[in-house]
Amino acid sequence: MLTADDFRIVDVFADQDEEDLAWLASVAEERTLAEGERIFEPGAPAVEMLVQLEGAFQIFTLNKGQRMLFGTIRPGNISGLLPFSRMETFQGEGIAPEPSRVALIHKDYFWEMLTRMPEVGQRLVARMTDRVRESSRQDQQREKMMALGKLSAGLAHELNNPAAAVRRSVSDLRERLQMMPKLVTSLTGHGLTPDQVEAARGALMTCTAAVPGTVSALERGEREDELADWLEDHDVPHAYIVAEVLADEGVTPKALTHMAEHVHEDALSDVVLWIEKGMAAERLLAEIESAAARISDLVASIKSYSHMDQSADRQHVDIHHGIDSTLTMLGHSIKKKQAQIIRDYSDELPEVCAYPGEINQVWTNLLDNAIDAIDEGGTIRIATRCEGEIVCINIVDDGSGIPADVQARIFDPFFTTKDPGQGTGLGLDIAQRIVKQHQGKINLTSEPGRTDFEVCLPVDAPKRPAALPPQEAAETLT
Repeated sequence: MLTADDFRIVDVFADQDEEDLAWLASVAEERTLAEGERIFEPGAPAVEMLVQLEGAFQIFTLNKGQRMLFGTIRPGNISGLLPFSRMETFQGEGIAPEPSRVALIHKDYFWEMLTRMPEVGQRLVARMTDRVRESSRQDQQREKMMALGKLSAGLAHELNNPAAAVRRSVSDLRERLQMMPKLVTSLTGHGLTPDQVEAARGALMTCTAAVPGTVSALERGEREDELADWLEDHDVPHAYIVAEVLADEGVTPKALTHMAEHVHEDALSDVVLWIEKGMAAERLLAEIESAAARISDLVASIKSYSHMDQSADRQHVDIHHGIDSTLTMLGHSIKKKQAQIIRDYSDELPEVCAYPGEINQVWTNLLDNAIDAIDEGGTIRIATRCEGEIVCINIVDDGSGIPADVQARIFDPFFTTKDPGQGTGLGLDIAQRIVKQHQGKINLTSEPGRTDFEVCLPVDAPKRPAALPPQEAAETLT
């Protein structure tokens, strides 16, 4: 049976009169929980305030089918529905990890409780504010982690391609280099000097045709077949493999015939193989260099995107550079959708005084939403312009559009048009707050086939950051 002393362990009620606490004990419902027992579940009506008296219960949220611990309610803590709260249902589930004892106060008794104990109302409002702040903080952190996860997955894929190319090219290069000493011995056995071999190579290269890229795939295939036939006729081993390398360099049967005039027939096969190995090595080194440059560019984009080597203070930021770095970070998602990116950049866009890392987060959220909105092969147009002391950036996609009846809520925290588990509904809220922090404005116009998010930022906003708008997020979990 509940008593007034049960509620004195709660700081909200600790200093209240004995008579008032006795009344509270008389209207509250006592519930004991066994280990593992559930006190509430997702979707259950939230009609009672929960006062933890003994033991504890843990609150879990569900994210993409996975249970995540949100927090633990211990003796003296309050959870559930609070006075003045707009919460209607529980979004998570509460499970007791040990035998527990809880007092439940139904909302029908809230008014009398606040009338009897006015100080309790003020304290519960403060408690609710703290809870909303913590809930919002965790949701924003989860939103950032989800965005980071998508970027990390995309970057891993982008880095894997050039890394695999380097590994593959190094393996092929090693095989060819291992064959070079044997060929040197063979060439020496034929009595050929390095100058004679180089002269044969020069004769070959003076008769090469156009380089690859200027001929069609069909023409290149025909050239490989012709080269392979010539090589087989002259007893060159691995004719089709050698022909592929020679075709890459634009070598033709006519060029081989011209070279053969400068080499004794007995040495022809070894000379051709020597030249082919040299060509292949140069081509593989070029591929390794290109792949390494791609990795270096990606790393540079990561540094530029995060500005991890720069001050956290406001700086003069190149908007185009920030957007391009963001597009690089989202490259995997863009390729997956086969999206066409159109850059309509102003040639005279001034730099903007901004927090680089935060402003790049705006581009990330807007571009990520645009990529999700378009169909495969869709188009995203990014346009910039300057209007006096204001810089405007438009990110326009040709997706299905945002229904008119939800456009007014699109920037509300926790509101999302994505499927359950695909977003927290904080991306646009975060983008809007960052833009407002920079004393800018973000607008939306949308119709089927065209959704346009316009971000307008002052070129030289005051160095002191503007106060963030108050969080209007309703508590959703406890």
